[in-house]
Amino acid sequence: MAERIDRGQKNKMRAQLEEIAAFYREAEEKMGQYERETEVGEYKRYWRELIADHHGRLENLSRYMVIRCNR
Repeated sequence: MAERIDRGQKNKMRAQLEEIAAFYREAEEKMGQYERETEVGEYKRYWRELIADHHGRLENLSRYMVIRCNR
């Protein structure tokens, strides 16, 4: 059974994760900008891989916020 966490701690964790998610979104936008500016095919592919990996982490973080912070 999962550990019971009080609402204050959940709210604190949620706020912290929301701040990190904002950084992730900003970084993802920057990577997208760099990918659009890149001309070399190999480098463009790497930007796309990096963006996809990064997006996966953001989705994981968002899922955790919903499930474990109950919002």
